[in-house]
Amino acid sequence: MSTTTCQDQPNDSPILLALICAMLFWGMSWISGKIIADVAPAQVTVFYRLFLAAISMLPIMWLMNRLKLLKLQYDRRALIWSLPAGILLAVYNELFFLGLADGLPGKGGMLVTTSNPVFTFILSAVLLGQAINRRQGVGLALGLGGGLLMIEVWHFNLEQIMAAGNLYFILAALTWAFLTLISQRGTRYADFITFSTLMYFWASLISYGFAYEHAPFTSAAQYPAYYWHHLLFLSIVVVSIATSVFFLATQKLGPNRSSSFVFVVPVTAMGLSAWYFGERLSLGVAVGGACALCAVYLLNKKASG
Repeated sequence: MSTTTCQDQPNDSPILLALICAMLFWGMSWISGKIIADVAPAQVTVFYRLFLAAISMLPIMWLMNRLKLLKLQYDRRALIWSLPAGILLAVYNELFFLGLADGLPGKGGMLVTTSNPVFTFILSAVLLGQAINRRQGVGLALGLGGGLLMIEVWHFNLEQIMAAGNLYFILAALTWAFLTLISQRGTRYADFITFSTLMYFWASLISYGFAYEHAPFTSAAQYPAYYWHHLLFLSIVVVSIATSVFFLATQKLGPNRSSSFVFVVPVTAMGLSAWYFGERLSLGVAVGGACALCAVYLLNKKASG
């Protein structure tokens, strides 16, 4: 049985373009997530989101195979690695909606997205022995500093910063960092579409355990149409397509490089939050966004010589 490997491609441009588009959709997800965060219990929304994502992957797999756009590959080790990945994805989504239920969507998004690459680089250094060089250190500092500028951290006291909602976001970022490393290992044994499908099915099964007491199947009809419109976007576009693209990038570019593009998300999240919710954009937010984009450049710039 053939397996896939993580390696740099001669031309990464198509993957990088797809990854940037995926990050833009991730930024949009904070808006949709905030709109429906209080409509249903977080556990129910997470289950619907992951279940619909898992189901929608089946026609995507069929179409990719039918049009010969991707050679589907599978090794039983992919099934083993997809289980912890599914657990982490389910936990991440639980934390995602618990955090969105308390706080502004753009600022909550920045807590996750600016700390996520930092956690990923640190975990790669600790667990995989991948050293962080000076350029990467500067890039991570710029990205994290940009996030603090965008969130305007000086407006909050210590009690507000340590509030439960913010801790949910930090835990979500740490969970995603572990998920990034595990998915990079798991996609050695399957193509990214097959691995993502397995992971989404595990995640939906686990999330159903959290949602069981709310009877998600029998209570589905009580939620309004706009809830399902946003949920379909969060499931099919954000998870099935955008998140699968992220796992493809993790497979091809490595966890550190792919996670660095997450710094694009807070810029999108903050801009869209300002447009939709009327959140104020200050000079500090603009400078912070520029720092985040500079961080992406530095973390992807190849060392000279």
